[in-house]
Amino acid sequence: MYFHSILSVFFFLPIFFLIFYIGKRFFNKKILFVILFFSFLFYGFDYPFFLIPLLISSISDYFISRHLIKIQEKRIRKIFLILSIFINISLLTYFKYSYFLISNFNYIFNTNYSNIFTENIIIPAGISFYTFQTLSFTIDCFRKKLKKMPSFFDYLLYVSYFPQLVAGPILRPNDFFDSSLKPLLKSSSPRLKSGLTRFAVGLALKLLAADELARLNDIAFNSPYTLLSSIDVWTMAFGFGLQIYFDFSAYSHMAIGISEILGLKIKENFNFPYLSKSVTEFWRRWHISLSSWVLDYLYKYFKDRLPSLFLGIFPLLITWSIMGLWHGSTWLFIFWGTLNGLLILFHRFYKIYLEKQIDKYLYINPTILQVIYITITQLSIMSTWIIFRSENTKQCFNLIQKIFNLTNYDLNLSFSPNYYLFVALFFISTTLFGFLNLNEKVKTFLRKDFVRIILISFSLAISLIFINRQITFIYFQF
Repeated sequence: MYFHSILSVFFFLPIFFLIFYIGKRFFNKKILFVILFFSFLFYGFDYPFFLIPLLISSISDYFISRHLIKIQEKRIRKIFLILSIFINISLLTYFKYSYFLISNFNYIFNTNYSNIFTENIIIPAGISFYTFQTLSFTIDCFRKKLKKMPSFFDYLLYVSYFPQLVAGPILRPNDFFDSSLKPLLKSSSPRLKSGLTRFAVGLALKLLAADELARLNDIAFNSPYTLLSSIDVWTMAFGFGLQIYFDFSAYSHMAIGISEILGLKIKENFNFPYLSKSVTEFWRRWHISLSSWVLDYLYKYFKDRLPSLFLGIFPLLITWSIMGLWHGSTWLFIFWGTLNGLLILFHRFYKIYLEKQIDKYLYINPTILQVIYITITQLSIMSTWIIFRSENTKQCFNLIQKIFNLTNYDLNLSFSPNYYLFVALFFISTTLFGFLNLNEKVKTFLRKDFVRIILISFSLAISLIFINRQITFIYFQF
């Protein structure tokens, strides 16, 4: 089931909220079981078998975590941790990477093993997200950050909590449990006004901005790419960059909104990333829960064990290659991840070796310099989205060549004028709102009750117009 579907908006969520608030009043002790039931219903509604890998991951990691807390012998603790990683990676590999691995094996060794069983595998929605979530709990137990265990059903709710299950934000144990390992949902107070506002805005952002841009981007990326001009490709890069931002941030808005209505405060997952002044900053503002997870559980691990030659190139590129593979099971995604790692490496080089030298010999007005940094970052990130969105390597490298072919820059327009206009308007409005949001007076104004009523009414009205044109969230494939 999807948040932005008619079934969810008009039936599932109203019925759930009604039962939740009645339950909070009359049988509060059992309210977590109500949320758990609706979480299973939401996740397994279209494909009930999605619950099987979820339960395998949850049950195995729960009992492994219990042993990690009880056992003190280091060697046995490592065995249990490796077992947890093996189970989770095996599930992820079977559902997400088996076709990729068999295809590459056939190519390298000139064999012809059939992909007939893997071609028809349906990837369980959000498997990459809840895999990271269960692993974070197990690793925290191994690192002795967690000293006790929640009940089995509380842990199961932590993994399957439906607002963020399929596309994040990725929760850590301290995001969901209090110091006694009791779910914060049980003791926290619902925030109906702010939660409903966030959900309504997220719904409108998904249906009006993300889905409408998706239709235009699909036409552009399905067109004969050899005939496109440089300006066409830049428009496609910005168009998809905005689409994936609206799509993913919309889901985060809705997840955070529903959680606030239930009383659970989830950390922000996006912070106007396209206003970043470096690629490093961009990835601190984009999908914050994933970036922080990768930093704490992957990058720091590799950094402590690999040579720190040339600004830490080895741990950085290995981490980012894994990040690329996490997003998709093709070499293009690995290339996309590695390229982002290289861009971060270049920023490190600039900060350490070039910035002071440039400041010494060339004075640039600080405001102008910030604009230059933001522009360079936007162009860098947007160009990488071409790799992310391309259907194959031929299309990818042809489009990239058109972007960076400065000797023969083609400015012909191949698409409908509406495409260029929509992309420009969405980009300008996003940038302007990002700058306005830096002002505390604007933030205070947006929290006023009458403003929230207007936002909710307008967002829901817009959503009703576009709800029959819904498209699946991009990040459901991950």
